[in-house]
Amino acid sequence: MLCDKCKKNEAKIYYTEIINGEKTEQHLCEECATEYTSFPMGTAFMDQEITLGSLLSTILGNYYNSSNVTDRAEKEIRCEGCGMTYSEFMREGRFGCAKCYDSFQNILDGSLKNIQGSENHTGKKPKGFETKTQKLVKELSELDKLSIRLQDAVEKEEFEEAAKLRDKIRQLKKEEIGNA
Repeated sequence: MLCDKCKKNEAKIYYTEIINGEKTEQHLCEECATEYTSFPMGTAFMDQEITLGSLLSTILGNYYNSSNVTDRAEKEIRCEGCGMTYSEFMREGRFGCAKCYDSFQNILDGSLKNIQGSENHTGKKPKGFETKTQKLVKELSELDKLSIRLQDAVEKEEFEEAAKLRDKIRQLKKEEIGNA
């Protein structure tokens, strides 16, 4: 596949950018990626092992270097658990302990919101992905599912729906007794 920008070189980089909730996708060669994106694509960068931590560190580092976030005190917040500073996190590309996220949450939430337009991940799910809840619900019997729906209807004071569900449950129980 050829590069979307120069239309000459082979595209080796798939670049997705989300700005103000609008998503653009591009297939770029290394030269165009260096020119049009905020990632350093020189040979020094390409020779390094790319990890999730180094990628996150690069993204946040580029964001901080290009924005007006210059408050040194904010960058030097320390984690209560391990003592890691935000600057150390940026250098390492990963947290020191589980409490780091809580310690740096205010900085990270703002950064992520500015970078991707939201604090929440809204990416793709793999085909066939099921949450634990979905798996549990699949394993329930029809009678159990109806009982849960009945309880929910009663809690919401939807008594007509509750009566219909109660009748279905009674019918299923009669059928089970008749088949036994």
